Amino acid sequence: MTETFQLAVIGGGPAGMEAAITAAEAGVTVIIIDNFPSLGGQYYKPLPDEFGARKKTKTEREAEVLFKMVKGLPITQVHGALVWGLFPDEKQGGWLVAVHGEGAPKKVHVQAVVLATGAYDTPVAFPGWTLPGVLTAGAALTLVKTQRVAPGRRALVVGTGPLLLSAAAHLIDAGVQVPAVCEASRPFFKAIPYAFTALGQLGRIEEGIKYASKMASARTPYKMGWSIVEARGTERVEEAVITRLDSAYRPVEGSEQTIAVDTVVTGFHLIPNTGLARMIGCEFEYCQEKGGWVPLRDKTMQSSQPGVYIAGDGAGIGGAEMARLEGRMAGLAAAVQVGGITQGEAGGVYGRLKSELKHQRGYARMLGALFTPRPGLTALAKDDTLICRCEEITLGEIRSAVAAGARTLGEVKMITRTGMGNCQGRMCEHGVTNAIVAALTAEKATHQQVGMYSIRPPLHPLPVDVLADAAEELD
Repeated sequence: MTETFQLAVIGGGPAGMEAAITAAEAGVTVIIIDNFPSLGGQYYKPLPDEFGARKKTKTEREAEVLFKMVKGLPITQVHGALVWGLFPDEKQGGWLVAVHGEGAPKKVHVQAVVLATGAYDTPVAFPGWTLPGVLTAGAALTLVKTQRVAPGRRALVVGTGPLLLSAAAHLIDAGVQVPAVCEASRPFFKAIPYAFTALGQLGRIEEGIKYASKMASARTPYKMGWSIVEARGTERVEEAVITRLDSAYRPVEGSEQTIAVDTVVTGFHLIPNTGLARMIGCEFEYCQEKGGWVPLRDKTMQSSQPGVYIAGDGAGIGGAEMARLEGRMAGLAAAVQVGGITQGEAGGVYGRLKSELKHQRGYARMLGALFTPRPGLTALAKDDTLICRCEEITLGEIRSAVAAGARTLGEVKMITRTGMGNCQGRMCEHGVTNAIVAALTAEKATHQQVGMYSIRPPLHPLPVDVLADAAEELD
């Protein structure tokens, strides 16, 4: 079953909704596909129907406006479905989107695609990070905000970035004791050159102050230049060891402190979700401040593959406001490409979006400079620490592969099977890459030299019968 549209938007978060709205308003036939049961993505994820809020937050009000706009336009929505492949259509031109989900079309033919796949939490391995009770900041926020479930009774929050403040404040609101927030960076000392940039983000500053006040009321210390080095316990987390970090983010010996907790929430920045862009051969560059490997794009958000636009955190971490602007730009450019509007009609809008994007990108650069984790965090893991959880590959095995001659991520993958499990490398690529770079310090290896995992369809694990049917249909 193949359905045809002019534009497919993959991802229903801030960037995806804005792209779909902009293109649909230009008369383009649009389908938006998302794996969540409803629109919103991680940032605008709505509360379940059975939950009600006495007073809606600014974010929830923004989300409602977008939801109503999507609903009021002729946009086909597909929820709870996985996009597992993206293929150039050699016969008709354009692209074939392969989808798996109840009630979803198996294939969608489109002239253009907007990838708005967002980002996910950066995993950082340390002894005990696989114990029950250790979870990411994104997971913790999902539990307390949309499920109204406290992940534990006493939670240590560790990592880097403003998301830690949000996680801590929401945990406190949920009745969880937060004995400390350990921020690996020392942002106050780095922020001076960005004072004017920060002044242009008063709304975000007010939000941060609100979170900090919540922490102050709960007497939760904010420890800059500190990180977890070990989580301990038998059946689950029982205590955590934290330590001061040096300027390279390496643990300072002798500064260890042990805290009794039943939960550890980790938030070490975000990684762009780039699987589909890699699958179709988009060109990439490595930018640590943007989250790692990011696709190259032109000023309209078009990738190196004609007709494929990439918007939002899936093209580099920048936050929801920047994602929304990039989504509008991508939707507008796609509408021009498929003939919904002319280049002349789009010209004025391009100019306004470009100006607004410049402002938001300044904020993104500030966040990258202040909070990007440094490679010294690799020192948290020991030889027996799992790096690839799916295939149960330890740091010691990765180092042995490098000692045996492996010099790239692909070569380590062939020797050890890292990245070949259910997550297809999403959870281990960052750790394995940093481990290789650290092991090759004497050779001055770079992330560009080590490379990234190659991605082939299916992007996600699928039932065998689905793959069999797809093989016949795509031939």
